[in-house]
Amino acid sequence: MCGICGIFNYRRGEQVSPKLLEEMTDELAHRGPDDVGYYISERVGLGMRRLAIIDVVGGHQPISNEDGTVWVVFNGEIYNYRELSEGLIAKGHRLRTRSDTEVILHLYEDHGRDCVRHLDGMFAFAIYDTRPAPNAPSGKLLLARDRVGKKPLYYSERDGKLLFGSELKAVLRAPGVSRDLDFEALHHYLSLLVVPAPWTIFKDIRKLPPGHVLECDASGSRITSYWTCPSPPEDLPCDWDEKEVEADVRRLFFEAVEKRLISEVPLGAFLSGGLDSSAVVAAMSRLKAGPVKTFSIGFEGPETHNELPYARRMAEHCGTDHHEFLVKPDIVRLLPELACFFDEPFAISSAIPTYLLARAAREHVTVVLTGDGGDETFGGYAQYIYEQWAKMYRRLPAFVDRPLTSLAGLAPGRADGYGGRLRSRLSRFVHNSRLPVAERRLGWASGFSEGEKAGLYAPPVRALVEGRRTTAFLEDQAAGICDPILRQMAMDFRVWLPDEMLTKVDRMTMASSVEARCPLLDTSLIEYVSRIPLAQKIPGPRVKALKHLMKRSLADLLPPDLLERRKQGFNVPLDAWFRTGARSFIADALHPDRVRRRGVFEPEAVTGLLQQHWAGERNLSNRLYALLMFEVWAEAYL
Repeated sequence: MCGICGIFNYRRGEQVSPKLLEEMTDELAHRGPDDVGYYISERVGLGMRRLAIIDVVGGHQPISNEDGTVWVVFNGEIYNYRELSEGLIAKGHRLRTRSDTEVILHLYEDHGRDCVRHLDGMFAFAIYDTRPAPNAPSGKLLLARDRVGKKPLYYSERDGKLLFGSELKAVLRAPGVSRDLDFEALHHYLSLLVVPAPWTIFKDIRKLPPGHVLECDASGSRITSYWTCPSPPEDLPCDWDEKEVEADVRRLFFEAVEKRLISEVPLGAFLSGGLDSSAVVAAMSRLKAGPVKTFSIGFEGPETHNELPYARRMAEHCGTDHHEFLVKPDIVRLLPELACFFDEPFAISSAIPTYLLARAAREHVTVVLTGDGGDETFGGYAQYIYEQWAKMYRRLPAFVDRPLTSLAGLAPGRADGYGGRLRSRLSRFVHNSRLPVAERRLGWASGFSEGEKAGLYAPPVRALVEGRRTTAFLEDQAAGICDPILRQMAMDFRVWLPDEMLTKVDRMTMASSVEARCPLLDTSLIEYVSRIPLAQKIPGPRVKALKHLMKRSLADLLPPDLLERRKQGFNVPLDAWFRTGARSFIADALHPDRVRRRGVFEPEAVTGLLQQHWAGERNLSNRLYALLMFEVWAEAYL
């Protein structure tokens, strides 16, 4: 696991600045505290910071082929590198190290850009090829990102150069890269709570999307896709043999965990007590000699924000070497710190416990396995159940909406002044059920709707984003899919998984110099499960039907009470913080004078949201967090 960066000059004869390359690389020191390396030639510079995991002594980067004509820098882990090494040696390649990095290099020599198709792992890498090609000048750069987007890669093209890096801060280091806002990216951020690929918050910089490669030479750059998560045919009959499917899932899951245990440094796991992380820890305990080191975190306060008892129960069940942390974070100090690690607005509050947990785990291990990806792979989100009920609800005439909304308003409230959970869910269900699919997906989430955003912007910004719709972007992610549940699953996999979940995990673990591995996002497991008919993965409109296939396949790994426990998530008590300890902080950050000076939002609209939240009329904590994180980020970067 590392941080990589580089510079490619389109114009021959223009030298790379060693000082700039060093400065870009230094920005990534937290991603790789163990080693640093550079390669500079006439038109290219490659830099890397290394977190040593495999071939700790001999895996220094950049690495070249035998005659020094091809060079690579690499961030990630290749889990099938030993098998690939044997095949390469059989073909006559001479490998000088035991590292997975060198395997990528020789695969490229044999297969060119198609080398990515042979790699099983998480990766972002850059290969510089000095060899002349037919009808083309020498000097070609290849950038690649793994299939689901576990590892990040940013790039910017301007002034005859292509600059790239594992984080935005490395690219921003280059002179001439503008910090002008991309208001279309901001528009999507307010609804999604993250900036989705290919955008970044800066107009001059883009993300390479997951499953894509970028090639550039003196003639320019080209981006192509090499992998997309398949969906099952929508008319596929549910006649797959259940026992056979469960056996296959179990085998693929254990193989996914086992290949991620390869490490020359201490290794453990994050354990929340939920199904996904518990299954991973249970498999590790069966595959690994000695007790697994496990790490859990909870917040002081209500049980809704503390899963420590469930994690402890699972740790006892598996006999792990368990470490747990109960915290009351100082978010006034933490949020500016988080903003500097994400480099752009990122309003997923579970980043807070992820960062604190990774920082604590680093005292004991360098590598952790996580349960991330289980909901996307096996169908674990509540909106997939809501969609089944919404389909039935749409058969009713529209005139029932008004009385049902009124009935929802009669549901009992909570003692803290907010409407009850039942009231909120009923109202949202009635409102969302008749909307188009992408609007429903946003409605099940907690960001701003298209209508809410229109009234939030200052007039100049409103004019810039006119006609831009996040719902249109989401629809593009599910083009060609008819079933509404499969459409939403595609949106979750292609947008929220890489740009929310995996971005959070990468930045927060790398901020602590920890490598995170996700067995439930193993390519073989994803591709197998994705072909199974939807009705066999979520058999019916009940919450217990979520992740049915995963539960059946791994039932013996968990105690029955944990196996069937309702999903809780990595919850953060934002609403309570904003009404109590952090109230003055958010009031100051979103003060009308400050909002007016920033010139992006209408001060009166922001103040109205704050007042509604404080009065207990609506729980707007996630929307307010999005505005707060934008301001905290802007204070640091603009």
